[in-house]
Amino acid sequence: MSRALLEGATAEEQRVADALRRANRWARFRVIFLVTLALVSAASVLLGGAGGEGGAVSMNLRVLSVKEHYPRALAVAREWSSDAILIDAEVLFRPTESPGELRIAYGFHSAGPPAKWLNVYLKERETGLVVETSEGELPPNQPIGDPVEPLQLLDSSEALAIILEDGGERYLREHSLPRWPLSLHLEYSQIFRSEGPVIWRGIFSERTSPSNEYIRVDARTGEPVE
Repeated sequence: MSRALLEGATAEEQRVADALRRANRWARFRVIFLVTLALVSAASVLLGGAGGEGGAVSMNLRVLSVKEHYPRALAVAREWSSDAILIDAEVLFRPTESPGELRIAYGFHSAGPPAKWLNVYLKERETGLVVETSEGELPPNQPIGDPVEPLQLLDSSEALAIILEDGGERYLREHSLPRWPLSLHLEYSQIFRSEGPVIWRGIFSERTSPSNEYIRVDARTGEPVE
């Protein structure tokens, strides 16, 4: 998901700025129904179990594989622009028994001209996955950035398991009304200029609270990132 961000902003401020950019005059939105895939493959991550410290939490969490579906998203992006590179990805996760879709959003940039962005969405439906896109032009001060290579990194299910161990499970024990679906983000830690390590960032939120909790791990090693 392409971003118009102010240099030096935090990752959270960058995310807000990104949403604003897509609504501004640079962004034009179109959604294209492209294809329905025959099968949806989603990994399950077991969260906790009865008798754990702080209370019993046991659920299966479902998340789509960023690695598995990346080649299809890249093919769509390369049809859009032959020099398209992946900048980031967002994947939703939710309990198996929770109603609602799963989704991956892959964000691409192209140098153009003009410099532009493309989002490729893979959305779960009863019949499989549908592919949709949105696109727009980058603002003049937005760097193209360096590519993220998901096939060389931890997959979304692996990252989710680590993030749960690093505080996500505690959050779900202590907050009874999570704002499902929750999300994981694959991105550079300093996304505006593609600086720092590539990370997986888990965002945990609750319906009754405006505040979020962020848990970051290195996308190559799984080590915590401050």
